[in-house]
Amino acid sequence: MLRMQKTLLAGRNAAANETRSAWMNARYALNVALVYQDALTRQWAGQARDLMAAAVGLDAVRCSEWKIDDLIEPGAYWQGVAALAHADVIVVSLQEAERLPAVFYLWVNLWLQERCGLPGALVALVVPPEEPNSPAKHETHSYLSALASQSRLEFFLRECTQPGEPIHNLKADIMHWALAA
Repeated sequence: MLRMQKTLLAGRNAAANETRSAWMNARYALNVALVYQDALTRQWAGQARDLMAAAVGLDAVRCSEWKIDDLIEPGAYWQGVAALAHADVIVVSLQEAERLPAVFYLWVNLWLQERCGLPGALVALVVPPEEPNSPAKHETHSYLSALASQSRLEFFLRECTQPGEPIHNLKADIMHWALAA
């Protein structure tokens, strides 16, 4: 298994380093997975995808979308596990998430095991509960940070007062990570 992981990492790094830029290598696709709660958080996650597409080219981005409430459906659940296990960038967009559904935590555990330490990034777009010192706010941040750490994903957090706020300030951070990967 360790040899397989090294081979996968070497293959992914070789593809990325071949030209250092996805838009210059037609064989390379930036796999982006969006995980969201509702229509507003879906649009917000889409901003992150659009920032990456603007930088690497629309044709270089392959995107899948996963609504958290739809994970109770077995098809969506298992397809999502496979997609997130191979995603280069996972964007999670949450609004006032005090506690996510149990199926979400189970789903995360499965795709986390399937990732096998592949490099990538976790971008969290979060609208926290209105209470500034809410335990739910700290729980969500801690969970997402621990998730990124455990899966060896670079972690980017953007906290806003409402979904849809511009996230242009994330562009430089994400692009810096992408070029260094």
